[in-house]
Amino acid sequence: EIAQRRPQLSSGMYWLKPCTSEQAVEVYCDLQKEFPTGTKGWVRVANLNMTDPNQPCPPNFNLSYTQPKRLCGKSTNGNGCDSVSFNTSGLHYNKVCGRVVGYQKGSPNEFQCSSCNINEAYVDGISITYGSPRKHVWTLAAALFETTHKHSCPCTAEDQQPPSFVGSDYYCESGDHDSSSASNSKLYSD
Repeated sequence: EIAQRRPQLSSGMYWLKPCTSEQAVEVYCDLQKEFPTGTKGWVRVANLNMTDPNQPCPPNFNLSYTQPKRLCGKSTNGNGCDSVSFNTSGLHYNKVCGRVVGYQKGSPNEFQCSSCNINEAYVDGISITYGSPRKHVWTLAAALFETTHKHSCPCTAEDQQPPSFVGSDYYCESGDHDSSSASNSKLYSD
């Protein structure tokens, strides 16, 4: 709304009053980015910039160092998941934009089961969901290899296929591009 009413304003911190609240909240608004629909303006709900040495990991995540990178990772080993919720402060939204960068550690297996539900550990990687009950937005699936071996990307017929609720809203990547061996800490990204 700010971008439409006052197009000369620049991106920055603004006070917005959600329809569901009497109190305004201060949020970062990007007023420059234009969506394919021709509209401008979006609100940042979360920003984890691990290149900032003062940025902590979210609760339930462990900070680790793989020089020169600072990383946030799940606090448990093996199956299971750790999650973090970001408060939208009652602001309504109709689009989700973002960027995810991940680092491969060990031997990930992309999708765990095609019949899993959204509340189970269904992917080695990062999944973005919203609401209650949860709805899927997008998933970054980490695979063991980049080529056509078992547990590789794109997911081959012999691998677990994405659960139906994921649909085609995912990206599958591996840090092992030459398929010679599993390794730790190679980049896979959005």
